[in-house]
Amino acid sequence: MDHCKLVFSILSFILLFSFLEDAEAYTPQRGNVHTSMGPYFYRTNYDGEGAERGYRTGLNWVIIGDVNDRGSLEFTTTFMNKSFVGRKDGYVVIEDTQVVHAAAGYRRWFGSRYSAVMSLYTSYPLGDSEKVYNSFPVDPVKTYAHENAETGLDFGAQAELWAQGRYALTTEARYSWALTKNHDEFSDQYGFMIVLRYFFQGQNTPREELLK
Repeated sequence: MDHCKLVFSILSFILLFSFLEDAEAYTPQRGNVHTSMGPYFYRTNYDGEGAERGYRTGLNWVIIGDVNDRGSLEFTTTFMNKSFVGRKDGYVVIEDTQVVHAAAGYRRWFGSRYSAVMSLYTSYPLGDSEKVYNSFPVDPVKTYAHENAETGLDFGAQAELWAQGRYALTTEARYSWALTKNHDEFSDQYGFMIVLRYFFQGQNTPREELLK
């Protein structure tokens, strides 16, 4: 899917449900803290020459703190092997780098099972980059794999699949839109995650008593 269409769809989701009122099941409360962890399956938004097929797998860890009954602050750390694709004059270079993807943002809740998030992220390399594909006859263009950090926006839409007591299983579709990429470079990503969420603490009431 084209990244502009996907970003537009997620933004439309946020705007549409921001006007809905839903008092069912779990209600966020100021002071509640959740943590979750699980695999992240992702691909670089590039289907041209040298493109990798299938999805890669990273590890995702999230901490969520409710600020009121509709929203939460969210801090995400993801470890992944990220691809950067550079093109010029019909030639292509693809470089991989192990990164830690750190994001901070706001999650909007739409009742008991659905939420959406928008975050600002920064990806930091954990080592040297590796060329996995190169069609340049001489030195290729430099990609953001050689920079100290990359910045962008994360958009996500989440659904709760199962919940019991302090635990919940959720799935989330996510798109990472790189803001600092070079001209004619591809480093945006799309993917999905399945995570186990744990209600860590509440200001006054345990999670199970918040389920109406």
